[in-house]
Amino acid sequence: MQLPVKLAIGSLSALLLIVIVGFVAFPKLITSKVKGMINLGPGTEIRDMFLKVPFPLTFRVYIFNVTNPDRVQMGDMPILNEVGPFCYEEWKEKLNVEDMEADDTISYDPIDTFLKKRWPGCKTGRELVTIPHPMILGLVNTVIRQKPGALSLANKAIKSIYDNPTSIFITTEADNLLFDGVNINCGVNDFAGKAICSQLKTSGNLRKINEEQLLFSLLGPKNATLNQRIKAYRGTKKFQDVGRILEFAGATKLDVWPTDECNEIKGTDGTIFPPFLEKEQGLVSYSPDLCRSLRATFVKKSEYNGIPCGEYTATFGDMSTNEDEKCYCLTSDTCMKKGIMDLYKCAGVPVYASLPHFYGTDESYSNGVKGLAPNKTKHEIKILFESTTGSPLYARKRLQLSMPLEPIQKVELFNNFTATVIPIIWIEEGVDLNRTYTGQLKSLFQLKKAVGVIKWMILLSSLGGLAAAGYIFYKNNGKTEITPVHEIKRDGISRIHSLEGQVNHGMSDNNLDKF
Repeated sequence: MQLPVKLAIGSLSALLLIVIVGFVAFPKLITSKVKGMINLGPGTEIRDMFLKVPFPLTFRVYIFNVTNPDRVQMGDMPILNEVGPFCYEEWKEKLNVEDMEADDTISYDPIDTFLKKRWPGCKTGRELVTIPHPMILGLVNTVIRQKPGALSLANKAIKSIYDNPTSIFITTEADNLLFDGVNINCGVNDFAGKAICSQLKTSGNLRKINEEQLLFSLLGPKNATLNQRIKAYRGTKKFQDVGRILEFAGATKLDVWPTDECNEIKGTDGTIFPPFLEKEQGLVSYSPDLCRSLRATFVKKSEYNGIPCGEYTATFGDMSTNEDEKCYCLTSDTCMKKGIMDLYKCAGVPVYASLPHFYGTDESYSNGVKGLAPNKTKHEIKILFESTTGSPLYARKRLQLSMPLEPIQKVELFNNFTATVIPIIWIEEGVDLNRTYTGQLKSLFQLKKAVGVIKWMILLSSLGGLAAAGYIFYKNNGKTEITPVHEIKRDGISRIHSLEGQVNHGMSDNNLDKF
């Protein structure tokens, strides 16, 4: 067999092998392996991590301390000073788990537990901070939206319950404000005070000490408390559905917003995502605190601990200009501007959600107070996501809570305010997968990288072999190989006989006659 043919056959064989193994078989093997791993069926490692995250998330809280409360009470612009962080471990768990084989779902009650920590740079929690009293501000803002005719009743109740305050501001230790609780005196006998207190006692956001004393805190009700039940797909039958929420609080859709689209529950609970997501799909998760789903969009390619991944971010959109988000407006004529969301329909209290320091919001909000310093690195939502396995490797979820501050003539303490939106706190929930949990992912990608290098080397070598074979064939095309002829004496018949078996068969009989 001639050299070009041998070379071509060998190169084609190697090319066929690498196409079958490197471009077909190996990717299918990886896909099959990941599909088998990433589901919430009984006995899977990912299920165990989903039901009880084996490491704590970091939870940091910052409080906006008002440095000029007396002047704000008289109509000046609030001057704010950020105090924090106040640091906690956040442990996530899911209890009362129930599997439904028929529809391949899992139901559970989420519970988050917060443990105070004194990491370097964290505050003690004993720092004194001054903020608008959320209960006073929330009461008045709720009444003015629900039943403005009851403002006079609210005015009397504030005097009774809070002992004739001269300001809506409260100064207390940070721990009291965040988790421990601020006292509310419901041991009052006047009609207005008793009427408001009867409503407060039915609130799930207050801790009841006795019939006369309640405790209010911003985050205490969330600590070690079962949240609304969730039903989600396990993904054993259809891996693209893993973790996708089917029901929240027993309902397949919300009853909060005016349109079906905004009431639709989309995405996962944010602790798990399907594998093999395309970057155009984004990362969609449902937030019970916002009564809506948010989509994190792809920003750029990135890397985490040697693992290739994508960077994603999310915002609160712009319901004032985006038709798809107008259903989140308070009314058809009352929409918040860019980057901020009114949670009144969701939380039952006028509270606004945005990114910290009004980062990315309409500048009118940040212009309404002094002391803010919005910063992309410190205040954006950022997720580093590995799409093959659907793994969040790094995340910083950030949220600011603010309240409207407006002049209200029927409530004495509100007479002189200048209308603004005043930030109260902002929180950061963080996760950084350490090398213990990224090791397996890294091994997978090292294997993929090695196979990728090898398959391309063999592919290039095969193509090179084919090119070489083609070149040799081209160079030899049209040439005839001649076997050398030995000189023969014309007068030696016996010599001619001695050439038997050495005749060049390329010669004709006529050529032989010449000798």
